[in-house]
Amino acid sequence: METGLHQLKIVSIRTETDHAKTFVLEPVDDWKPFYKPGQFLTLVFFTKFGEKRRSYSMSSSPALDEPLSITVKKVDNGEFSRWLLYEAKEGMILHTSGISGFFTLPEDLEETDQLFFLAAGSGITPCYSIIKTLLATTNKQVVLIYSNHHENDTIFFNELQELQYTHQSTFQLHFVQSQHGRRLSKWLLNILLKEYLRTEKTNTLFYLCGPFEYMQMIQISLLIEGIENDKIRKEIFTPLPPLNIPHPSDTTPHTVFIHLNGHHYKLTVQYPKTILATAKEKNISIPYSCEAGICGTCAATCLKGKVWMLYNGVLMDKEIEEGRVLTCQGFPIGGDVELTF
Repeated sequence: METGLHQLKIVSIRTETDHAKTFVLEPVDDWKPFYKPGQFLTLVFFTKFGEKRRSYSMSSSPALDEPLSITVKKVDNGEFSRWLLYEAKEGMILHTSGISGFFTLPEDLEETDQLFFLAAGSGITPCYSIIKTLLATTNKQVVLIYSNHHENDTIFFNELQELQYTHQSTFQLHFVQSQHGRRLSKWLLNILLKEYLRTEKTNTLFYLCGPFEYMQMIQISLLIEGIENDKIRKEIFTPLPPLNIPHPSDTTPHTVFIHLNGHHYKLTVQYPKTILATAKEKNISIPYSCEAGICGTCAATCLKGKVWMLYNGVLMDKEIEEGRVLTCQGFPIGGDVELTF
């Protein structure tokens, strides 16, 4: 087995809808998984065409001492989501490269009065973990606007209603179901904001998870309404192909020094090969998953030099200011670079 991978046994499987299941997992080795609500687990699959990686959000809450669980919805033509739903059995062993993700709560919630979640389809999974945690550990006001086609394909439909009943003073829940002729449009979103937004806009955090176009519409609408961009957090499952591919200003080779798990490596990286791609060629086990700049698994901190990123769909401005970079989209420019994981 590849260095750095861990084994997880499928302890139980729970059917959520006709096309979604929750998998309760348990480490087989000595690995003790630590995660924050909203993060995801990267599973590694070994095929005849080589290693493939897929990320699945945790639906469990560590604050509630729930067993590690992921919830998976079938993706059309999705090789591994279909395998998990239709072939995986209790007792089977899965392999993981670990836990990652930036779709999490800020360390300090003192100045946040309300958290506003907008989810569609399987986008509920990381939101569900965060919402359960908030309701169990804080008195913050929580709103969830959840979009689906109909009730039967609404993941956690009963559980969310139970949470609403139990936390009537702090949790507001609104289902948007297209079978009833309703879709979350800019017009409807503005109505829902007026109905549920109870605090100053500067004291509210927004969490978005769903199809790209869905989140793009919401983000533009929120910005127009005066919501600051750093108050909006997104979890992107599937990237869109870029309309144009920019080039770094410097395409000459530079040395990249990497500090990883107590080991030190030296690479020569030159565009068009990214830092991650070059490391993989040298069999250096940098953590990664999507290789598209949307999950953050490959993120490192730049200690010296400058890294230019082709695309960034996950890091916030503050994180970039602190030196965080995506190695799957990163190229050293202007000189040598030093990174730590």
